[in-house]
Amino acid sequence: MTTEAEALRRAWGRVVRWLERNAPKNAATLQTPTTPERIADAEARLKVAFPEEVRTWLLTNGGVEMEDTGHDWKSPGPDSSFIPNGWHLLSLDDMVRVHERRLDLHQSSGIPDDGEDAVLAWRREWLPFVVERDELYGRFVDTRTGMVGRWSDGDVNRFGMHDSLAEYFQVLADTMETRAHLVDGRIEWR
Repeated sequence: MTTEAEALRRAWGRVVRWLERNAPKNAATLQTPTTPERIADAEARLKVAFPEEVRTWLLTNGGVEMEDTGHDWKSPGPDSSFIPNGWHLLSLDDMVRVHERRLDLHQSSGIPDDGEDAVLAWRREWLPFVVERDELYGRFVDTRTGMVGRWSDGDVNRFGMHDSLAEYFQVLADTMETRAHLVDGRIEWR
């Protein structure tokens, strides 16, 4: 295991342990990890290789519990949105779905892939992993660099928000430890 993958395992483990001790209702929404075969299928479908750090995370995390909405999408369960601002983690299937939707939106938008407007584009190499409820805002891992960026509907994309997925989860754990407000076994962000 690489240093980056081990750092990810430690950072994610810290998040999970904190949830289990302090916010058990949120912890209960974490889903079963995926398999190496499903990761390989997703890579082939998206035509992108996942960094080892992402693979490691997916083999320890399956996203959060989602509820059927009666439409062609699911919504996070009541205790699933424990990321600040009410955001939630994506499962591998949802990562693929959101990626394909963002790529389709980009391709139909006419926004160029380079030049001044490129900051509005969506790249095949970006892998979403956390979103807000309607998925118009989120975080992605750039599979070329391993860095975490941010997209926002109607705003420019931001790059280098975190140097790695492990750093993102370290910051999340720090934030939970210092700013999370706990109510009845769950996090409520204020």
